[in-house]
Amino acid sequence: MKYRIEKNTVQETLVIPLYGRKVCSQMFPNLYRDETAAKLIEQID
Repeated sequence: MKYRIEKNTVQETLVIPLYGRKVCSQMFPNLYRDETAAKLIEQID
């Protein structure tokens, strides 16, 4: 199930740090691992 995030909402703002956590865990897997962020980003439309 994909979740739709509407523009100009709090949820849209909170996607930014969530995406950053996903990217950081991909770039530096030995230092930082956040599997939940990756799963949540995949569920967003």
